[in-house]
Amino acid sequence: MRGADPRRERRFLSPGWRLLETGARPGAWNMTCDRAILSAVESGVAPPTVRFYGWSPPAVSIGRHQPEPDPAAFAMLEARGIDCVRRSTGGRAVYHGDITEELTYSVVAPTRIGPLAGRGADAHRRIHSALAAALVELGVPARLAVDGEARRVGPIRPDDRLACFAFPVGDEITADGKKLVGSAQRRTRKAFLQHGSIPLAGDHTILDAVWPGSLDRGAATTVSAAAGRNVSYGELTANIVRAFERMLNVNLSPGVLTPEEEATIDRGALATT
Repeated sequence: MRGADPRRERRFLSPGWRLLETGARPGAWNMTCDRAILSAVESGVAPPTVRFYGWSPPAVSIGRHQPEPDPAAFAMLEARGIDCVRRSTGGRAVYHGDITEELTYSVVAPTRIGPLAGRGADAHRRIHSALAAALVELGVPARLAVDGEARRVGPIRPDDRLACFAFPVGDEITADGKKLVGSAQRRTRKAFLQHGSIPLAGDHTILDAVWPGSLDRGAATTVSAAAGRNVSYGELTANIVRAFERMLNVNLSPGVLTPEEEATIDRGALATT
């Protein structure tokens, strides 16, 4: 609206959402952190939370139900300095490059109240709609996958080695017909976690070297390639914050992990090393 005062508009945003930026961490720490936040939001001791993070060292995360890599794949990853960690969410394998190559986001919110209450598919669509809006503002032709692009997938088989970015499923984000954002979700009785990978730049086909045929070259793209210019981690996170606040009608306030969350993370990360 012409002449609107941003400060006046901001007063109508729902308060109480926490924004965390935890930087680049090892895979075990990152996955334990997401689980700790989910537990805290489920218990009502932490507010709904959006987190941005990276990976150091680079890592491959595999879905909750996907089979473990075989010894040869583990050896190849180790030789390249790439960690391997299992997610608590479903879906398929994702390569997470360094902080110049990829942004990972997570959203943890109640299932019964707030802008993301309701079915998992509805929350998934609302989050991806906000992410797509943020990407469009950066010059990326982002949209939710439509019929003909999206693929229906069944349960993961014991021999399934496909990568997450091999194809889009319903309401995932594409650009120029190529998959751009991969996300997965886990739901508990009162809260849910959705996290996802947004490749910024670089070559993310390492998984095809580890598991031949898991990811065809050209099946996926990056934010910088789709925008036709370099898009940084910081530029993308700033746009996502604005899009989330506008489209979910929330106020994202910078915060920190609680001492209880940090203790849970320390215990969990230590147990997985």
